[in-house]
Amino acid sequence: MRLLIRIALVLICVVMLFPFVFMLATALKSEAQLAQPGLLPEGAWHPENFGTAWNRAPFTHYLINSIIVAIGAGALSVLLGAMGGFALSKYRFTGRGLLLIVVLSTLMVPPQVKMIPNFLICAQIGLLDTRLGLVLPMLPLGFGIFLMRQFIRAIPDDLLAASRIDGAGELRIFLRIVLPLCGPAAATLGIFTFMASWNEFLWPLIILDTPEKYTIPLGLMRFSQQFSVEQNLLMAVSFLSMLPTMILFLIFQRAFVQGMAGVSLHGGGG
Repeated sequence: MRLLIRIALVLICVVMLFPFVFMLATALKSEAQLAQPGLLPEGAWHPENFGTAWNRAPFTHYLINSIIVAIGAGALSVLLGAMGGFALSKYRFTGRGLLLIVVLSTLMVPPQVKMIPNFLICAQIGLLDTRLGLVLPMLPLGFGIFLMRQFIRAIPDDLLAASRIDGAGELRIFLRIVLPLCGPAAATLGIFTFMASWNEFLWPLIILDTPEKYTIPLGLMRFSQQFSVEQNLLMAVSFLSMLPTMILFLIFQRAFVQGMAGVSLHGGGG
């Protein structure tokens, strides 16, 4: 039985990794090799395609914009999610259960439904064509608050009570005790938000007008419109655009797994 499970997992991994292998193999081909059959290029490989594709468009500028937006969204989602989760898990107040239901109900709303209201709000407060306008509507507040609440619930109330007896204020308790203890959950939420912001295409397309403020997905769209015939260069720059998220996950994969396992263990009623 274990052998069958392992074989099934290997097959699943092969199916999931094949598009990335195909992308990398195509990126290493010349224009003449694109017409040849086979996955791997026959003859010489062409790693210079990566530099050529990257310099064909201002991808360094797109990369900086994406990093700013993704890091900003990740940091804000962790901070606001932890604040909301702390309040909903450790404070007793009238309507707490109803507020939690409202927060969870936002997870049922498709993102596309919120785009027109978000656009109108951004237009009224002057956030169109700005990085802040990119970040704020993309924050997964409902998911973030619920994720952090499930983790913060496991922090002993006696620890917080002892801190209050020692004279610590609520802000100090939150910053010095709660946030450090929910590091794995914060890493999980930050990675989710970073990847979602990095890959977001539709909202930046709607809100941005200035090409200098484009993110990587919009830059890829612009590049594909100009160099759609050169599939090797398109695949090369697409592969490079994925590297930051892959590196981020590899660095924080242990905290990511701990956060997901901690949330599942601490989940339940209450």
